[in-house]
Amino acid sequence: MTTPSGPWPLTVVVPTRNEAENVEPLLARMPAVDKVVFVDDSDDDTAEVIALAAADAPGKVELLHRPLGHRQGGLSGAVVAGLDQVESPWMCVMDGDLQHPPEVIDKIMQVATDDVDLIVASRKNWDSINEGLGPLRSFVSWVFGRVAVVLLRSRIGTCSDPLSGFFAVRTRALDPTALNPTGFKILLEILVTHPHLRRAEVGFAFARRGAGESNGSVREAARYLRHVVRLRRRLRTEARRSA
Repeated sequence: MTTPSGPWPLTVVVPTRNEAENVEPLLARMPAVDKVVFVDDSDDDTAEVIALAAADAPGKVELLHRPLGHRQGGLSGAVVAGLDQVESPWMCVMDGDLQHPPEVIDKIMQVATDDVDLIVASRKNWDSINEGLGPLRSFVSWVFGRVAVVLLRSRIGTCSDPLSGFFAVRTRALDPTALNPTGFKILLEILVTHPHLRRAEVGFAFARRGAGESNGSVREAARYLRHVVRLRRRLRTEARRSA
């Protein structure tokens, strides 16, 4: 896809949680797109900051705030909730902490051709991951990636970064009813439940986090491991049914 004269035919879905200070910088760096949808699970004033920033933003910005008690599925659930707001041919998912540089969206959409359904922005090298996460969290990320590759290799295939939170997908190619989102690795769920998607990748440098604190925790790690096991069981069940 060549650079359009107008905005990219794309809705950017940004899950946020207590990241008020990152909102304006993110919007200031956002390329021209159809719209940006913030799905906010915050307990601070992030929702109010988004609403104020939307009034001054050059493009269309929408806010979906999920109050306490309605935040099913964590970050992955927020992405699926945001999917209901997408009318564009493409949807891009990215974090709101500025570790996913908005400028990479231009690079992603340059490869959004007719024969591609899913474009993964990949932290292809260790230096990129280490810069954004630090040595300890980089190691944890590597372990999580290896667990996924070992248990879900048949669906991950050649994807170099199945745990990336930065990707674009052709909207009509995604079946929301096939997703059972939980935790913070929605791309892994999509890879397993949508094996027919034609894939491409672009590399990017994983940046240092902006304001706020990481949502990573021992609880999220345990949820991730349970999620991988559940996806593995799903594959085994599908294999038995097709045998």
